[in-house]
Order: sequence, then C-alpha cells, then structure tokens
Amino acid sequence: MSGSSGEWRAHGAPILREVLHAVRRPTWRLVIDWVLTTAGIGIAVWRLAPTLAAVGDLGARLTGLRWTWLALAVPAAVASLVVYGELHRHLLLAGGAKLKFGTVQAVNFIGNAIAQTVPSAGATAGIAYSVAAFRMRGVDTGLSLWASLLAALISGVALVVLGPLVAAFDGLLPLTAAAALSGALAVLSVTAWLLVRRRRSLHGIAHLTTAIARHIPVLKNAKWVSGGPGRADAVSDRIALLRPGFGQWAWFFGIALLSWALDYVALAACVAAAANTVPWAALAAGYLAVQGSIGLQLTPAGAGPAEAGLLAALVAGGLLDSTAAVAVVLFRAITWPMLTSAGWVVFLVTSRRRSTSGNPLPQHFSARRRWGRRDYTEK
Repeated sequence: MSGSSGEWRAHGAPILREVLHAVRRPTWRLVIDWVLTTAGIGIAVWRLAPTLAAVGDLGARLTGLRWTWLALAVPAAVASLVVYGELHRHLLLAGGAKLKFGTVQAVNFIGNAIAQTVPSAGATAGIAYSVAAFRMRGVDTGLSLWASLLAALISGVALVVLGPLVAAFDGLLPLTAAAALSGALAVLSVTAWLLVRRRRSLHGIAHLTTAIARHIPVLKNAKWVSGGPGRADAVSDRIALLRPGFGQWAWFFGIALLSWALDYVALAACVAAAANTVPWAALAAGYLAVQGSIGLQLTPAGAGPAEAGLLAALVAGGLLDSTAAVAVVLFRAITWPMLTSAGWVVFLVTSRRRSTSGNPLPQHFSARRRWGRRDYTEK
C-alpha cells in the first residue's frame, strides 16, 4: 500500500504542481488574495443568511422545491461545461490536433476546478493547466496556447457583445442604443483580432511577454523564457499559421453561445424550482452580475459579489427575499461547489489511472506534416 501511495505521489500531479508553481504569488499578494476571498464569502453570508433565516422551516422549504426543475438545472449546468470543453476540442481540431472527447473533457473539468478554486489567479492557473495538459498529450505549445486562450476569449467576447442586448431586455438601455453598442463591440473585437493575429504583431507580443517574464522571479527560469527570442518566435510563428475560415469562426461562437445558454437555463430552472414565477428580465441582469463577478477574479468563482448581485436582481424583479435566497443558493451550489468537486474527482481518478498503469502519458500520438503544420492523431 505504501508503494502504491508513493507511486501516486510521484506521478499523480506533476502538471498541477508545475502550474501552481508558475502562478504562485509573493506573500503579500497571497495575504491580499485570502483577505479578499474571506471578505467575499463574508459578503455572501451577510446577504444570504438573514434571508434564509426568514424562510422558517428550511427543511420543509427544500422538500417543497419543484424537483422536476431542479432535475433540469443539474444536467444543464454540466452540459454547459461539457460544451465549453467541446469548444477547446474544435479549436484543437482546427489546428490539426485530434483528441478524443473524453481526453479533452478531463482537461476541461480539471481546468475549471483549478480556475474556480485558486484565489485571484484562478483563470490564469486554469489556462496554464490546460496548455500543459494538452502539451503532455502531444499537442505542440503554440496550438495548446492558442486553443486554451482563444476558448476563454471567444466565450468572453460572446457574452460582452450580447451584454447590451440583455441590458435592453431588462429595460436598462433603449433597444436601438443597445444594438448599436453590441455592433460596435463586435466590430472592435474583430478589428483587434485582425491586428493581433499578424505575424509581426505576434512576434512583438511574444518578445514583450518574454522580456517582462525575465524580471519576474517565478517565471524567469521557465524554459519558454530562458530559451530566448527564438523559442518565442517559434511559438508565435505556429500561432500565425492558425487561420480558421469564416464558417469555423461562426461554429466556434455558436458553441460558446450554446454553453452560455445552457448555463442560463440552469439558473432559470433553479429559480423555477424555488418560485412560482420567473422574472426573466431580472434573471438576465442577475446572470450578468454573476458572470461579471466571476470575470473580475477578485475571489474564487466571484464568491460574495456574485451572490449579492444575483440576490439583488431577483428581489428587484419581484421575488420574496427568502425565495430569491433559496434560488441563489441552489444555482451557486450547482455551478460552483458541485462542478468544482467533479473536476477534482476527475483529477484524482486520472492521476491514479496514470500511476497504476505506470505511464504518466495516457495517450500516444504520432505527428506528420500537413499544409505546413503538424497534424496530431491518437493511435
């Protein structure tokens, strides 16, 4: 038993240790991170505890939930994360890397767990893990970085572009102004992408990133930094070759929108499980508040501001404080602790599977040149 345990420690989590080492913070920053985390959780408790106390018999209230709607919320939230993993897989496929559905989903669930757990640097750590995990499975560095970053950017841009329209639905903006703002944001995003994807721009970004990293203690000894400008140029040249067509871009954004839509369905189902009616306009505003809080990365998964914003929106939409609080707890419990726990379970299972098989690499790949890029195929 001790030998098996030692083997698991030796091979179970090399990528995770590397990622956490890369994103580690100075002591003062860690103190700030945990202070913000504690404050965020305190805000959530402060806002939710009084309203939950007003519920009365909480057990009876939970028993009285509409479990049919709750049964919809859980698979919708899981499906949202799975679809986001499919965005990663299709981006990798566009670059010539063919990974199995289960392989990409394992990386996706673990990356989400890291992103929702690590204070402040969660998103960075999650992306770093995805890049390292795809590289471990035979995908080159440029494509791994491109797919991991672009998945996050596409999802973010899709939500930002739709944000003004959601605000118009909530009555916060005139429809004409919202449509114009959404169009302007879309044009700005496309223009920025066309400028950034140029080879010269990519070289400049790579050199600037490397130059800055040389002055950061936790990064200056990394291979991609110590390798000099040649290594950065090689990665940026690889990324410059990745030019999906219009149809592929439409497909990517369609996948991202489907992921958001399923997550929104999960929220609506949680509200329907706790309340007699669903205040759709307020629900949309509350959903944006949750995602904005998560995006700010001040606390893990936006803990505190997310709950406070969603609760305020639902109460403003006409729900009783106690009913809104139950709905908030249901939604956040499903999309944060439940999905995060699932990711860590996947991490433990895959780590133990590698250690018991005696092979830290679960897949083997062969590479061949095609159209000036590498095409990776599982065998």
